Amino acid sequence: MSSIPRDVARLERARDGAALGLVRSPWAAVIVAIFREVFSQEQKQVRAERLHVQVETYLAELADSGHDVPAHGDGRAVCLSWMHSQWLRRVPLEDGGEAYELTSAALSAMQMHDGLSRERALISESRLTTIVDAVHRWAVEATPDEAARVAALDAEIEALIAERDRIRSGGDVEAADDDRMHEGFSDLIDLIDQLPGDFRRVEEALDRIHEQMVRDFRADERPKGDVLGDYLAASAHLTSQTREGRAFEGALAILGDEKLLEAFREDLRAIVAHPFARSLTQEERADFVAADRVLRRGLRDVQMRQRRASQSLAEYLSSYSSGEERELTRTLRSIEQELGVWMQSARPRDAVTMDWMPTRLDIDHLRSRFYDPASAAPAARLDDVSAERPDAPRLDDVRRQGGPLLAETRDGIERALAGGAGSLAEAFNALPDDLRRPVELFGLAYLASHGRLSAERGGRVSAVRPDGTRREFDLPEMTREATDE
Repeated sequence: MSSIPRDVARLERARDGAALGLVRSPWAAVIVAIFREVFSQEQKQVRAERLHVQVETYLAELADSGHDVPAHGDGRAVCLSWMHSQWLRRVPLEDGGEAYELTSAALSAMQMHDGLSRERALISESRLTTIVDAVHRWAVEATPDEAARVAALDAEIEALIAERDRIRSGGDVEAADDDRMHEGFSDLIDLIDQLPGDFRRVEEALDRIHEQMVRDFRADERPKGDVLGDYLAASAHLTSQTREGRAFEGALAILGDEKLLEAFREDLRAIVAHPFARSLTQEERADFVAADRVLRRGLRDVQMRQRRASQSLAEYLSSYSSGEERELTRTLRSIEQELGVWMQSARPRDAVTMDWMPTRLDIDHLRSRFYDPASAAPAARLDDVSAERPDAPRLDDVRRQGGPLLAETRDGIERALAGGAGSLAEAFNALPDDLRRPVELFGLAYLASHGRLSAERGGRVSAVRPDGTRREFDLPEMTREATDE
């Protein structure tokens, strides 16, 4: 029998998973774009209220741009639908609030989208070299023969010594060209991009272990010591039992070796110092050099998740009352037994007479008003009066209602004085109506007091309001203020 049925079953399970559900969603582009805008390596959690507002704003922006968006109502409803699809998960915060974070399925789907949208060759020298080197390294690790292991190490040492001697004797040292560096950079980015998803899967595995332990506690079918022992054993062996856990264990080894970590940082800086890095954006270079922070942040998040699980476990054990739980279980079982006895003689539509409430209530007040669905009904839609809206105001009309126009007034006054006006008042009266508003007199006083116009003699001026009415004012004598100019 072929392996096709087994492969089909495996692929069907993958197809029904949350990651492919996001990839195959008709709104995949919209959802991934919003996730990428909101979440980042620096901000892995977003407060629930803030995310609701952000999602609603981004969806409205996309709709205004002509894109189709999910019709789920407000941002909270959209986030809840994404949470039910296992793309978001809600986690408690230390201050009592709640936040959203991406699930490992969402991170995997985003990585698939990146791989599909990234322009790169499917096969390259860098990728093949990585595969060949990895195969050789693991072949050496898998060889139990001591002589074969020593021979492989001797061959590697001889090759390195020969290369060192060639360079010392004056041989050329050729740096990789831009194309090869681009290929290697793309392969490294692929590997680095997988780390957040691996760390997130470790966190989710810890959550599953913790939830199973709480369920076992509540079932009260096993001794509490056995349940706690299973929890501690599962947590201790998580790193060696799963692929994500092994990645986490490797990150621990790297972060625990300061010399190795410093060499890792130096290698990252050496790569971006190559001329090919000029074609990268500033953000790409910064993210690549800060790859060690991805390891540190993932380690910190997993450890925080372990600590929160331990704290919640301690709180549950301190508040758990096994006596009350057993009493409730006994009561329910006795009711079930009595019901079985009664059903042996009961006929259809028979009822059991019982008191629904005790004779004395242990509460001080009963509610007198209850929920009315009619009061929660949405308000009636407003009438569309867009056809009756007034014309938009013109800029000139708005300016006529504003403050003084200093530049235009000064130019008009200077032209009037040059044309023969004998005083500032005569020059003002010669201005057009739009420059003779009453507010222009304040501008006139400002210009005169700062020495930009001469107004040693007063006079009567005729001002024109924007509505066309006129009013006369007596212009005082104004002298220039003493300034440092």
